[in-house]
Amino acid sequence: MLQPTLLMSALFAAASAGVYFYVGNRLARRRMASPETRLAWALFVVWWYGLAATTLVGGVLNLLGALAVTDLALFVTFTYVNLLVICVALYGLLYYLLYLFTGNQRLLTPLTLFYIGYYIFLVYYITYRNPIGLQIGRWSAALQYERSQAGPFFALALMLLVFPQIIGSLAYFSLFFRVQDPTRKYRTALVSWSIIVWFGGALVASAFGLAQQDWWQMVSRLIGLGAALAILLAYEPVRWIKQRLGVVSITDEAAA
Repeated sequence: MLQPTLLMSALFAAASAGVYFYVGNRLARRRMASPETRLAWALFVVWWYGLAATTLVGGVLNLLGALAVTDLALFVTFTYVNLLVICVALYGLLYYLLYLFTGNQRLLTPLTLFYIGYYIFLVYYITYRNPIGLQIGRWSAALQYERSQAGPFFALALMLLVFPQIIGSLAYFSLFFRVQDPTRKYRTALVSWSIIVWFGGALVASAFGLAQQDWWQMVSRLIGLGAALAILLAYEPVRWIKQRLGVVSITDEAAA
């Protein structure tokens, strides 16, 4: 039987992936002066493209579940691929945040090794739990495992998923009190707190068991879209924001 909520989730995922891809495409047009800054910005763009890809993969899996396509091998394959995309995307985001805070390109190598290790850990975690079937829920089609997700493995996987981005965003926000330029202050506040709310919401939902609540399913998706649009406005503010706050867009900077 077709799950209407599952089909809605798949359609919303496709729309969200389109928004994330659009944000990445707009930000990719920015031209930076130094090779170090270009690398950091390119990895920030990778975050948006990776986010679009992983959101789309999740939507495809939900669509397959809604259509009663339950090939376990297919879902396991998609899961491993999706974990790789997530790690690459998070790697790009965290490096960008740390580079903004430190200006140090030497963080690239340890961060690369960290996310390679994190991906291997996630693959081991999925393999250890042993996928044995599919669980078609109201809002998602996911793997069903022989072993429960509770325990230190799950706690470690969750912490490494969200805490680095939250800590990196808080560190980046600390620059708000050290810069004087209105544009830099505006971007620092909007980008950092958009990411903090985005990842913090996921952490709170997991801690309090809200993930399967219908209202949270909608709210979490709106938070993701809102954060994406807020970050886009950080770099491409509309006219009235530029006039009111005295800030410029990356398009204005390129023209100048």
